[in-house]
Amino acid sequence: MSGAVTSLRNAHRPHPPTGTYTMSRKGIFKLRSKSAISRDQASKWENNFDALINDTRGVQLFTEFARKHHAAENIEFWLAVKDFRKKQLQGDRLNEQARRIYRTFVSNQSEKQININDVIRKDIQRNILAPTMTIFNEAQDTIYILMKTDIYPRFLRDDCFLCLTRPSGDN
Repeated sequence: MSGAVTSLRNAHRPHPPTGTYTMSRKGIFKLRSKSAISRDQASKWENNFDALINDTRGVQLFTEFARKHHAAENIEFWLAVKDFRKKQLQGDRLNEQARRIYRTFVSNQSEKQININDVIRKDIQRNILAPTMTIFNEAQDTIYILMKTDIYPRFLRDDCFLCLTRPSGDN
């Protein structure tokens, strides 16, 4: 009877998809690259959305999850705007980069159109001819809230993430 209970219990345990993750004896997963994700690192992400999206490996894993759930454009936009602000561009370079972000994520013709309301979208459209460093602030804040309240909770419940936070004996 004990073996049947163990088999049933293990049938509901999450397992990482084959070929995507590998786990060492220390419970460290590797995600398609040589840098590993430790259980401690994953635990930080579990308790802090900002720690996840500001960590290179965390945002890579989060983006891969979002891509599977048709929501990667949100993360890509958020990162593009973060990079845009960090560069502190001016003149033609600012205009060029702002228009690239607009065409890729905001325009009605964009293949990666983000989920923002019409007021924000029209405000960006009005200002794209003479953009400033703050042109995408409201859209980025909206996408941040969407990621934190919708995509992030689903990510935390995903089998692949749960495997990262469980002791290796539980897998």
